[in-house]
Amino acid sequence: MSAIGAPFLLWLFVHKSLPSYLDKKAKNLATKEDIATITREIEEVKHLYQKHYDLSRIERDFYNEMNKAIWSLLAIIKKYEFENKKPLNEDVAKADPSIKKIFFSFVDSANEILGKAFIFLPEKNYILLKTAIEEKSTINGMAKNLLFAMRKSIYPETKLNKNTDIKELNY
Repeated sequence: MSAIGAPFLLWLFVHKSLPSYLDKKAKNLATKEDIATITREIEEVKHLYQKHYDLSRIERDFYNEMNKAIWSLLAIIKKYEFENKKPLNEDVAKADPSIKKIFFSFVDSANEILGKAFIFLPEKNYILLKTAIEEKSTINGMAKNLLFAMRKSIYPETKLNKNTDIKELNY
């Protein structure tokens, strides 16, 4: 190679190839950094979704358990009121041996659910359930209050009315 050719090739390499090579390396590095950032953000979203899903699943499990207890009690209330032609109140439920056992089972179940709700559910949902139980009412009213509290915790903007929109068949 001639004395002019080698410096020319070096100059050509430095001015043409090296900038493009360095530019390509910089783009690759930026792409790697972008991918790392995007991956980190995706993992954060996945973690938040999983956390919310797990909480929703726990809440659903609580409500399914409570729902079974409520409807078992409501069935007994309906039968009692049909057969006796009068509303069932707490004093009557405690005095009647056949109802007493179911009523106590319901109270035990409600207390257990409230204990779990205190630990695992968001504060506002726990307060809805606690308030539903504390509200002075008939047993039937308390059961409906709990059903409505569960609905309200799942659908906070609900327009349904607990006194008119919870429907059940009568005997």
